[in-house]
Amino acid sequence: MSYLSRSGLAVLVAVAALGCGKEPYEERTDPTAAPFAEFGKRVDAYVTLRDSLAQKMGPLDETKSQSEIAARATTLGTLIISARDSAKQGDLFTPEFSSIVTTLIKTEYSRRTDSVVEQREDAQEELPNFVPAVNMIYPTTYPLATFPPTLLPLLPQLPPDKLEYRIVTRYLILRDVEANLIIDVMPNAVP
Repeated sequence: MSYLSRSGLAVLVAVAALGCGKEPYEERTDPTAAPFAEFGKRVDAYVTLRDSLAQKMGPLDETKSQSEIAARATTLGTLIISARDSAKQGDLFTPEFSSIVTTLIKTEYSRRTDSVVEQREDAQEELPNFVPAVNMIYPTTYPLATFPPTLLPLLPQLPPDKLEYRIVTRYLILRDVEANLIIDVMPNAVP
């Protein structure tokens, strides 16, 4: 068979495959798409519940004193805890989602240079050192350590001013900003 007839045969096979509704190459899907979409639905459901409870309290007046703002946060946290009294680890951070996120975090940490790792070890004193739990008020005796900026683009976006990711020892937590409430925890997510 000549070169021309082999290439002509390859074209005919490709055209025949297309004509039969078969694609010559299988389309690849993003393995994070479904777990991240499910996480987004769960976050939306939480935010809907949270916002309905916050509306009952009226709008947040940021001109109030710190003690009044703290009292509102405590009240909102209490309302959320009551509404989610059966909440448990994994309600938002599903096992599939957690597996992907843990891998992403560990991969990102493994790419860090020695100097960055040393700086992180020096900064460990800043990390809060308690065992977080779902429906736990984030202890005000511990700082809110800055979330690593290299990790944020790897994770699904959260509704601004409502929810945020934080690291507590080796846990990734999901925290309600205004209520200062831990919504979900992912153990062993951080190396």
